[in-house]
Amino acid sequence: MTSKVRWSLPDGVDELLPPKALEVEELRRKLLDEYFSKDYELIIPPILELSETIGGEAHDEIRSHAFSFKDNLTGKNLSIRPDISEQASRIDAFRIQSNEIVKLCYAGDVVKSRASKTFRSRTTIQVGAEIFGDPSIEAELESINLMLRSIELSGINNTTLNIGHAGLIASVLEPFTKLDKSEFSTLEKALSQKSKNDLKKIVPDSFETKSSLLALCDMYGNKEIIDTARKEFSYISSAKSSLDRLSNIIDALESEGLEDIHVDLGEVQGFKYHNGVVFSAYSNEAGYVLSKGGRYDGLRKADNESRPAVGFDLDLIAVTNL
Repeated sequence: MTSKVRWSLPDGVDELLPPKALEVEELRRKLLDEYFSKDYELIIPPILELSETIGGEAHDEIRSHAFSFKDNLTGKNLSIRPDISEQASRIDAFRIQSNEIVKLCYAGDVVKSRASKTFRSRTTIQVGAEIFGDPSIEAELESINLMLRSIELSGINNTTLNIGHAGLIASVLEPFTKLDKSEFSTLEKALSQKSKNDLKKIVPDSFETKSSLLALCDMYGNKEIIDTARKEFSYISSAKSSLDRLSNIIDALESEGLEDIHVDLGEVQGFKYHNGVVFSAYSNEAGYVLSKGGRYDGLRKADNESRPAVGFDLDLIAVTNL
């Protein structure tokens, strides 16, 4: 007598079958070939990292998204990567160790302990490209244009670029970090939902800049919103330089012929380690972000010096689902 075990996959985990698997693989090759043509070099980081070091300076955030377990071989705790861009930063800082500009690209599996809000999936293939050692606006423009080109190669049309500045958001939120951790987390969620009513309930009136936090919910639209932000956040010393950089990038993109640009000063996509210009791509064909990126100087530090970095990534399976 034989017994049969009912076969199934864990929640949030799927597999690719023909012809979908071939479609995903062909796009992966096409994207990497595009990055190679722009002088990006391929890296293949390990899917496993030590739990105690995963994420570098973004350790707590990235580890909170990772599956972790004890290694029977060494007794140490290991984590399955939920993100590859941070691994690229580690490789640049500690394996390549160059003071020159380094351009890296990658394509690999990532696994997250939390399901995607869009697809209820915890696994996907992440593809991306990063520039290290270049603090210039030109590097940000290159990354934005390559991201948009990646979406184009995916066969998706009617793309809108969403752009903002994570450093500005961090500056506006800084006074509210005095709230306890749970309240601050709820505040961030309310801000991401642009819910003024929730923010009013969460933040006591004793905070002098509460009105500016509420104003952040309305800081989206065309580039003219930047002038509104200059007035609202004039009390923040770094606001002018952040908004000037954002304005210069938009002017440069428009001069190149890009028309569909949406400014959102109150939203940051993905992990929170970005601290400069952030950008993402949307399409009329989808109600979710197709690709996201930004500047994250200082994610890894060698010799106590920040290493400028900017890049983007996309969910390879998500963009082929359109």
